[in-house]
Amino acid sequence: MSTRPVVLHLCGSAASDYYEGVSVVYATGCLQEIAEHGTYTNVACIVHLDGSWSFPSNMSEEARSSAEHMSIDQAVLKIKELNPSAVVPHMFCLPGMTAFRCFCDVMNIPLVGNPAAVMALSTNKWQTRALVACHGVKVPAAEMVSMGEVPKMQPPFMVKPCNEDNSQGVALVQELSALQSALDDAFQFDHEVLVERYVPLGRELRVAVLEQDDKSLQLLPCIEYFLTEEDPIRTAAHKLVTDQSGKPVGLASGGRKCPADIDEPLREKLRDLATRSHKALGCRDYSLYDVRVDPQGEPYFIEACLYCSFSPQSVVVAMAAHAGQDQRSVFEMLVNRAISRKKAAGTRTVGMKG
Repeated sequence: MSTRPVVLHLCGSAASDYYEGVSVVYATGCLQEIAEHGTYTNVACIVHLDGSWSFPSNMSEEARSSAEHMSIDQAVLKIKELNPSAVVPHMFCLPGMTAFRCFCDVMNIPLVGNPAAVMALSTNKWQTRALVACHGVKVPAAEMVSMGEVPKMQPPFMVKPCNEDNSQGVALVQELSALQSALDDAFQFDHEVLVERYVPLGRELRVAVLEQDDKSLQLLPCIEYFLTEEDPIRTAAHKLVTDQSGKPVGLASGGRKCPADIDEPLREKLRDLATRSHKALGCRDYSLYDVRVDPQGEPYFIEACLYCSFSPQSVVVAMAAHAGQDQRSVFEMLVNRAISRKKAAGTRTVGMKG
């Protein structure tokens, strides 16, 4: 019988086929990469749109299709029997980033990455930008509108659902004639919409910090996405390939560079932005940010992206690789840290708290 720690990989979506597809793409990449490491016993657990759960032997389509579906009560018993030492979340829908992370806490399973409260904050773009701005981080001017309202701001500006990721419902409005269509699209995803001053295209960067065991924050090499005046923002199509039904089936390829060419003055500005944001939001283990640099070289916080599935294509993993840290070293550092948190708390068994 294996004595290796069991690591549960929580996948799927309780919200949509789209986010189940996103989850499967990233989780599959992670599990394939770590399959030969032999450090942990890795177990996939999928939450399905109908509320059922399954535990496929691997993430192939055949294994996922043939896995037994069970109720949440049965899944809880299954998880208790597995007695996982840690859980890696691969869920990208709002319930997955919040409620299901809380579920892990209730089950007394240490979570790799940011806790549910931090994720709940970061998924609300208005609250996130307000908090980091209070801690000295530069953000574009913005206002929030509800259904039936129109913004006071004049174009050009961005229209974004307040609680939605992967650029769903996002549009650049350059003329008022395009406003209503953009609002209608955004309100399909949320009842609140963020209207944000468009930052003229200078550079589009992703900036991340990786928390070390001594609590210091390492600024990882940045990724730059190459956009044009004709195509000046990143949309969902820049990120994921979808099938005819709109369900993600893979990662999009496109113009990007890592490490980006960053001079020292800009690097220090980015380090300050990421460090302040990480601390302001209460992040744990790592954090990742979309940053827009204007033509004058000033970086603006756009939004926080506080998740990582640890596939080789995951942004934090790809950045760390350019700092000499491979996927295995990053993954095992953070899994071992999560296990240590539970040991430090003096709790050993998996099960409902209380």
